[in-house]
Amino acid sequence: MAEVQRPSKSRSSVHRCIVNDMGKVWRRLSEAWRKRLDQRITRAGLAFTLAVFLTGAAAFLSANNLIFLITSALMATLLVSGLVNRLSLAGLEVEFHPPEHLFAREQAMAKLVVRNEKTWMPSFATRLQSIHADGLTQPLFFSMIGGGEAITEYASVRFSKRGRFRDNSLEFTSRFPFGFAERRARVTLHADVLVYPALEPQPYAQDFLAQVEGEMQARRAGSGDEFYRLRPYISTDSARRIDWRSSARHGKLHVRENAREDAVTVHIVIDLFVGDPGMKWLERALETAAWLCARLEDAGVGYSLRTQERIVEVPRDGDLYTVLRYLAVVEPTPFGKGHGLEQVLPGDGEGYVIVLTSDAARAPSGTGLVVGS
Repeated sequence: MAEVQRPSKSRSSVHRCIVNDMGKVWRRLSEAWRKRLDQRITRAGLAFTLAVFLTGAAAFLSANNLIFLITSALMATLLVSGLVNRLSLAGLEVEFHPPEHLFAREQAMAKLVVRNEKTWMPSFATRLQSIHADGLTQPLFFSMIGGGEAITEYASVRFSKRGRFRDNSLEFTSRFPFGFAERRARVTLHADVLVYPALEPQPYAQDFLAQVEGEMQARRAGSGDEFYRLRPYISTDSARRIDWRSSARHGKLHVRENAREDAVTVHIVIDLFVGDPGMKWLERALETAAWLCARLEDAGVGYSLRTQERIVEVPRDGDLYTVLRYLAVVEPTPFGKGHGLEQVLPGDGEGYVIVLTSDAARAPSGTGLVVGS
């Protein structure tokens, strides 16, 4: 009966497999070791450790009791340093209070409350910093946090993009007492941070706003019955328009203005179908829409934001921050190229319309200013 010979693996392939397996095991062990220690040895720690080894070697070679005592003192110092360093970071908690309104790529001040839960031991020389690029712009340093003490600090924060940020992580670091090692303690913040799109317009948005600027100025004062604003009195104003109650409160004359009945309305339409340009185009469109809404809000002009998902009319459905909160979390639509914008466009003659779309062919003809990718 003939024997079937199976092809055997070459020694080189077996050797490579063993090396790869050993490399994977080593990486897993090193990662687990780093997570367990969660510290970094400094240059001072390396130098002190080398001194301990040299002193210990000299003690064994010379059999000198005095050198043995010195070695014991150095080792005890190293052990006590690690223990005190570990206890210094234990029991620290952080409360993160973000600002109410936060825009992408814009610095703002946030409130942080650092609390030491240890009632008997203070924490010394502690640094608090962000793990990721978003969050605190600069680390905070605390020389001492007493036992049971809570310290309130205001720090600058910055987020690079819009969106909802959850589970933001901060990190405590300390080299106390001797600087032999830098121990780290991560703190996960379960604060829900909502970041609005950056207010950075494109040139076409500025040109569009300049076109309707004359109509926006015409809304200032009219013969309608709706109140618009109070402004300081000028010599050409009629005395019948003076608001005496506001004038008495401010100590100078103020005039009451009413809005015109034919007030200007601007409709901003965003096509959530990103197409070939992708998310980069959508982010620019959202930033442009946010800038337009902010400028129209400052001018007191009624406007609406329209997408395939939602229509927000200001001031009927909310204010500027209602729009910004939606722009912060909006995502591309699953609609394809066959779904146009007919359902979200306003009727004819209902104000100015600007359409932001990745494909100008998706907007029906005669819809106002259409801006493609």
